[in-house]
Formats: sequence, C-alpha cells, structure tokens
Amino acid sequence: MINSLKMSFKIDITYAINSFIYNIKRLPILKDLLPGDSLYKSKRAKSFISILALILSTLRLLVFKILYFYIIYVIASYLAPKNILLAVLHVYFIFTIIGIFINNKVLTTSTKKYFSICLFNMNAKNYMKSLLWSESLINLVTHTIILYLIVKDPIVLIYTVFGFLGRIFGERLNIAHYNKYKIILTYNYPIYWTVVILGLLLVFLPKVNIIIPTSLVAIIMLIMVPIAIISYRSLNKIDNYKLMYKRLNTKITAMNSEQSKAYNRQMAVEMKEKDKVIDERKLKGKKGYDLFNTIFFERHKEILLRSAKYFAMIALIVIVVLAYLTATNQSIATTINHFLSHNIAWFVIIMYFVNRGAIITQAMFFNCDHSMLTFNFYRSPKVILNVFKTRVLTVTKVNLIPAIIIALGLPVLLYLSGGTTNIVNYITMPIFILVLCVFFSVHYLVIYYLFQPYDQSMAMKSVPYSLISLGTYLVAYYLTDFSMSTLSFTIIAIIVTFIYIILALLLVYKQAPKTFKIR
Repeated sequence: MINSLKMSFKIDITYAINSFIYNIKRLPILKDLLPGDSLYKSKRAKSFISILALILSTLRLLVFKILYFYIIYVIASYLAPKNILLAVLHVYFIFTIIGIFINNKVLTTSTKKYFSICLFNMNAKNYMKSLLWSESLINLVTHTIILYLIVKDPIVLIYTVFGFLGRIFGERLNIAHYNKYKIILTYNYPIYWTVVILGLLLVFLPKVNIIIPTSLVAIIMLIMVPIAIISYRSLNKIDNYKLMYKRLNTKITAMNSEQSKAYNRQMAVEMKEKDKVIDERKLKGKKGYDLFNTIFFERHKEILLRSAKYFAMIALIVIVVLAYLTATNQSIATTINHFLSHNIAWFVIIMYFVNRGAIITQAMFFNCDHSMLTFNFYRSPKVILNVFKTRVLTVTKVNLIPAIIIALGLPVLLYLSGGTTNIVNYITMPIFILVLCVFFSVHYLVIYYLFQPYDQSMAMKSVPYSLISLGTYLVAYYLTDFSMSTLSFTIIAIIVTFIYIILALLLVYKQAPKTFKIR
C-alpha cells in the first residue's frame, strides 16, 4: 500500500510537471524562447516545478478546507447566533453524514487513475487502499486542527473521528451500489436528492432551538467503529477493483470528465429491458399524439415516477415529523404557525426543488427526442404543439405526486400549530401549492423546447438554458423576502400561471420549430 501511495504521488508530480511545461511552451512568447524539449530534459527545471506544484496543491487544499469551515461558521451564526460553537459542531456533523453518501472518492474518474491502473498496471486493490487512507487521514488531521481552532475544545475529536470512520463506510456503500446498479451513488439522483434535502432540513434544526448533542454524536461514533471495521474488511475482500477502474476510467472519460458525467446521466435515465412491456389496456381508445405520449409514458414510467415518489415520501416524512414536534413542543408549534402564516412565499423555492421537470426532460430527450428529431415532420409547428400539450399533462401528473402530499400536509400543520384567524388560508394554501406545481411543470417544458440543451451524450450545451434555470432559482429565492397574505399570493400565482401557459403555447408554436433540434 505504501509503495502504491509513493507511485501515485510520483505520477501526480510527473503529470503536473509535464502539463505545466506543455502549457508554458504554448504561450506565444515563451514557445520561441524555449525550443524543442529543453525544459523536459532539464532536471533543475523539473525540480523547481515539482516543488512549486507541491506548494500550490497544499495551498489549494488548505484554502478549500478553510472555505468549507467558513461556510459552516456562517451557516451556524445565522441559525444560532447565541450558541454559535455548538451550532458549528451540529452543522459539521450533518454535513459529514451527507458526505458519507455523496462525497466518495475511490470510484471517481480521474486522469491519475487512468494512468495508474490502466496504463501503468498498478495493483488496483493497493491503489484503492492508498487512496482511501491518504484521503481519510488528510481530512482527519486538517478537520481536527481547523475545527479545534474554531471551537477551542478537544471534543471536536468525536466529530472528526466520526467523519474518518464514516468515510470508510461511505466508500463501501458506494462500491456496493456501483456493483449492483453500475453507477456511483452521486448519479443516483433519487438517493442523492433524498440525502441532500433531508440533510439540509436537519442542518436547520438550530433555528427551532434543536441542536444534536455531543453525547448523541459520541454514541453514534462508537456505533460506527464496528461498522467501519466491517466495511474495511469487506473492501479488502473485493477482487474486481481493476475491472471497476477500467470501466469508469477509460481514455475518453479520464481525459474529459464531462464525458464521464454524461455516461452517468445516461445511466440514470436509460430505459431498462423490463420497461418495454406495455399493458395493452392502457392504449385502448387512444390515437395520434395522445397514443404516442402514452406509449412513451408507459415505457418510461419507472424513470418518470421514481424521483417523484421519493420526493413524495420525503415530504410525507417531513410533514409527519413536524406534526409530531408541533404536538409535543409549543415553541416549535409557534414557529411553524408563524412560518406558515407569514412566509408562504418560501414554498416557491421549495416547489422549485421538488419539481421533477429536469429529470423528465432528460428522459424524454435520451429515450425519444434525440431519435425523433432526425425526422423533419417531428419539428413541424403542429406536431410540436400537440406533443407539447400532451407532455404538459404528463409532467404535471408526475409532479402532482409530491405536490398533493405537500398541499394536504400544510393545512394540517397549520391547524395543529394553533390554526389561523383567516379560515380562507386552509383553502388557498393547498391551491397555491398546486398552482406552483402546474407553473413549474410548464416552465421546464417551455425552456426545454425553446433551448433544447442536450447533445446526444446528454451533456449540457445551451448557455441560455443554464442562465434561465439560474434566473428561475434566483427569482424563487428573491421571493422568499416577500411578506404577503396567502390569499394574495394564491391569486397572483393563478393569474401568472394562466398567462404563462398562454404565452408558452404561443412561443412553442412560433419558436420551437427553429430551436428544438439536436446539438
């Protein structure tokens, strides 16, 4: 393992040196002053560059670590300004749990792994162990030092040791997931977003005067000890690391990480063999574009419904937990009642994240449109408009799965938390959520048709699409500062959504024949 670590370090340094020299020689002035391979042959130049590369990589590591803890401190100071240090530990603990699931390094694609495993034929298992231990120990040391400088209490060791043990467990979990589904956990979007959303909700617990106590973290850390040992022993028993690395780190993916991401995006929306069987009763009485859309939906409903069901489940769990806390804690009940009565605008950004439009349009493109767009008739205004209208209904139905749970849960929470003097809120609140569901369903389809952003590998190629997506998020976030009655917000949302649907139909009919194409 030590030899693998040394070899990996040498490959890193050599690659950094040669890349640096190559880029220097491409500069207009220097390429004439440094002819031939003079820099490549110079031992002094290579020694200087290697020292410089080591210093820069160390500085880069420290800067990112300091920035990470600065963000934690800022979040903690916002959540609990009177108890910042305990809040810092709370946020760090939750971030660590999130990282266990979505921040694994062993199977990520990199140039170094391609060189080490595929070209230089290093022992893949030893390489895995060297990578795991080096990453984990570096994190343990740096996190302990920085966290101690913030909190000034040796108790931080409980949290950082938990992170060290959790990383071992997380890597084993990620490899088990890859062996079963052939994609890494980061690109399993239902699991990814479930972990992220639940984690972020737990991060905000100090806002309602709940901070995970150190005693509980210590118990969890002790439980994690045997789990980490079992996980590491299991990692040692796996014999197909070389095959895994070769599959993930091909020449193309190693040299271009975007290709690797595209492959994983395709795996996330690719239709499985078992989905090709359709119940004929679902097609009875349908014709034209309605039949076309029904066939697509039935063959891809697992992809289309999977993340919506996950979000519905998350929403239900959150509502049940909040209902329990409301019934047992008057302080939390007061906070929830005030939030629902005066901060209904927050649900604009919540519904923005709940909406499944992005993953649905990816599935539409990869499994249907990228083939159909090769036919001219599919881009005619009439065809586009008819398919668009049927798809709006399909996307809305999918998004209604979590939206209905939220729409029904909010009046219940409002009632349990103390109710409201304005009875109309019990009606307008669920209507507001459902209207937002319709709006975002239409919105994602509109920008998909007007700025079709994907190439055939599903890589994002449209700058306007990205900017509009970012703009939508910023507007949704900006609205969280608005204080308006639920009835007023609902009326405005209905009017805006109605106008937007009319404009969407006109824009799609007029512009989509020019913009809806393969990039």
